[in-house]
Amino acid sequence: MLSKITIQNFALIQHLSVSLENGLQVITGETGAGKSIILGALRLILGERADSKSISDPEKKSVVEAEFKITSSYLPFFEENDLDFEENTIIRREILPSGKSRAFINDIPVTLDVLKELSSKLIDIHSQFETSNLFSEEYQFKIIDGLSENKEIISDYQKKFVSYQNLKKELLSLENQLAERNKESDYQSFLLSELQEFNLDNINLEELKNKVNVGEHAELILENLGQISGRFQQEEMGILDSLNDIRNKIQKISENSPHLEQLSQRIEESYLELKD
Repeated sequence: MLSKITIQNFALIQHLSVSLENGLQVITGETGAGKSIILGALRLILGERADSKSISDPEKKSVVEAEFKITSSYLPFFEENDLDFEENTIIRREILPSGKSRAFINDIPVTLDVLKELSSKLIDIHSQFETSNLFSEEYQFKIIDGLSENKEIISDYQKKFVSYQNLKKELLSLENQLAERNKESDYQSFLLSELQEFNLDNINLEELKNKVNVGEHAELILENLGQISGRFQQEEMGILDSLNDIRNKIQKISENSPHLEQLSQRIEESYLELKD
């Protein structure tokens, strides 16, 4: 239980220390008396965001300290977080003029997450309209589950539900893979039917290779044939020299065009006859 709260340099409060006893404690006062400031200070203990604007004297730090009487049931939390266990445990928040804040449990610095974890077990703040939670289906389930003491059943159900969700995702993934494979199979079947229409068994592969070779060397063939044609129209060179040059060019391109092999042989024979 909360046994004491001390507030220094926070909003309108310069210094306040309130000790609380067992049972119902009521803080009353007119509007603006500072009741909400005390609640605001308690919210800092709960780990809410600190604001340097709430500092009364900007030259000094603001301090909110709450002391709780706790039992050994909290010991595992303290051991897990390497904290000193005290039956009178003190939680403190400090807001520096720079706007930064620090948190302590029994004078040991802690992160806000650790502070929130402990203080949420020690303090419940109920505001004016929080009864609206009673109309929440999720909140109703929490109450029913809490009263029925069926934590093990809920835990088992949640594990099985997560497993079910994972299996459902895996099934969907497999179905998508199957759909993709069927789509690919249909496409491959289409390609196969297209190829079968070409009657590939009757195609002369060697002839196709020759045509491809001619196409790849078309520029070389056209260039040399053009030069050959020009040589026949020139009168400056002797016919033997021209024929020898033509013979060499024909030999170059006949390697890439089987159709010119016969012409190359005939030119070779003509050249030899003229040379003799």
